[in-house]
Amino acid sequence: MGQDPHTTNRLAACTSPYLLQHAGNPVDWWPWCDEAIALARRLDRPLFVSIGYSTCYWCHVMERESFEDPAVGQVLRDGYIAIKVDREEHPSVDEWLMTACQVMTELTDGRASGGWPLNGFIDPHSMRAFHVGTYYPPRDSHGRPSFRRVLASLGAAWAERREEVIGQANRIGGIVEDVLTRCLPPASIPASLPTQVAQALLRFEDTTNGGFGGAPKFPQPCYLRLVREAAHDVPTLQPTITRALDGMVCGGLFDQVGGGFHRYCVDATWTVPHFEKMLYDNGQLLELLAAECRRAPHERWSAAMRRTVAWIEREMTADDGACIAALDAEVDGREGQNYLWTPEEAFDALAPLDATMRAEAVGALGLDRPNFRDPHHADAPPTIVPTRRPWCSSVAVDAACERLLAVRDVRRGPRRDTKVILEWNGLLVEGLAAAGMALRDDGLVTQAARIAEALWEGHRRDGSWHRTRIGPIVGPAATLADVACLGLGLETLWRATREEHWLVRAQAIESHARSRWSVEGRWWASSGSDGLPVRIRSHHDGAVPSGLGAIVDLQVRLALATRERPDGRDALDALARTIHAESGTIMANPVGLTWAVAALARAMREGLLQGATGTKPPDLAVQGASRRIVCTESGCTVEWA
Repeated sequence: MGQDPHTTNRLAACTSPYLLQHAGNPVDWWPWCDEAIALARRLDRPLFVSIGYSTCYWCHVMERESFEDPAVGQVLRDGYIAIKVDREEHPSVDEWLMTACQVMTELTDGRASGGWPLNGFIDPHSMRAFHVGTYYPPRDSHGRPSFRRVLASLGAAWAERREEVIGQANRIGGIVEDVLTRCLPPASIPASLPTQVAQALLRFEDTTNGGFGGAPKFPQPCYLRLVREAAHDVPTLQPTITRALDGMVCGGLFDQVGGGFHRYCVDATWTVPHFEKMLYDNGQLLELLAAECRRAPHERWSAAMRRTVAWIEREMTADDGACIAALDAEVDGREGQNYLWTPEEAFDALAPLDATMRAEAVGALGLDRPNFRDPHHADAPPTIVPTRRPWCSSVAVDAACERLLAVRDVRRGPRRDTKVILEWNGLLVEGLAAAGMALRDDGLVTQAARIAEALWEGHRRDGSWHRTRIGPIVGPAATLADVACLGLGLETLWRATREEHWLVRAQAIESHARSRWSVEGRWWASSGSDGLPVRIRSHHDGAVPSGLGAIVDLQVRLALATRERPDGRDALDALARTIHAESGTIMANPVGLTWAVAALARAMREGLLQGATGTKPPDLAVQGASRRIVCTESGCTVEWA
């Protein structure tokens, strides 16, 4: 029976902040669960699965326009079983439906596309999508059909042209399942692969502004990791990293006033960000900045690290020391409302500074040059996203930012997604521990250790790991990426402290991952118990590393850490199995698996890996190793040097 549209729906019993945002909708929402799928099968209704996340601007827009409309709620109650999914809780469900969206748009439009909110119509009997889209407006506009029109059209097709609908679901579903489960035979990996991939990435580099591609521009930390590894052999690649980090640190991607990095910029010049802040970006960028500061100390990068850490402590830390997921992009329906300044507001905030310092700060931060107009509120005055000129005086800018932050702190802040996500916190542990080593700051290492302890104690129940947690309440089962990224953080803590228990825990994590997600060296992203028609592989990096990329990196690090120890052969054996089994997958799409390629580059550089299947690297790559992995066409084995 449907819920009373004037009361909260089932999502009110959930802990996900995103689902709770929809708890008052006049839609009979279900969370992702077996009961909802079973009900759809019993009633012979299609599933409507809507996926988003709490900091997604267009998710908020579609909620206000459609999901808060009682008439839309009635249509969904009468013809569908509606499920609302937090993509950060269920990344495998999101990957499954996003792949279906890309397949469908490739078939219908000739170009794969996707985004959030992600809205799919599913045959519950086969769990295959027959139609997938993103944002639907409340009325036909800009070539997009209204959401009501889509609901009516697909509902009629399900009732009157079922055979056609099932045929479409089978066409899309067959391709989706092949993409998500594909296992390729072993292939030869040349020792030159990291350099080849780095040079391929350079075709997309913006050599003027730094970073990759045009607008919108994302940080792409997975790409930068690979370029960093390749630069050991090809030093001319190093400026690519420097340009990218300088562009991000000096531009609007970095919150010049409060610290921390936004998710991406809407332009190619790193000027205007999309204002949400995600924990995963900040953990990875801390690690990149730390690595570069260890190579060549840089005041601007060191300051960005310290201010990012200060922001994490101030706005992102939960009671037990772990960190929450994200901050929203909007306040009161306005993008970036609390981050923006009119020239008058900035001048008033800086009034206590002496005239010389104030003038220098205004020029250095661009506080007299509006650079932002809200595209959704044309009547709003132009405002300023502070950016930083590379030549500016740190004394004047630091004093100005302190004043601006004091004013901003009394403004209404963005909504906070208070989920603690295992994967993202693991990346943050790595970034904080790396920053502590680069800055020689034991306090940062201690902070990383406190987060790691909170994860170790808070995300395990009865021998199983859980991806999310709010307070003591755990969410869905962990993915391969969750435990592998935690392992990366633990291994970095071991290097920062040389305390053995961190390495022991990292080894335990890798062993657990092999028992749960690996079959004969091949790796799977999900447990297979998530209601999807297939068990998903994880072989494409995105804003965070793929499960495959993270576990390859962890296995390389553990093999390096233990290769001189009596128990080191186990780590080498595990890595050898993975390299042999997954070499075909890596070679099929090395640009999509840059995290794994970077890990293999390190293994070759440090003499752990003698080339790859069928190919011997330069002799320098194997010098100094007492044990190494040797790959031939028949497989990878461990040898004593």
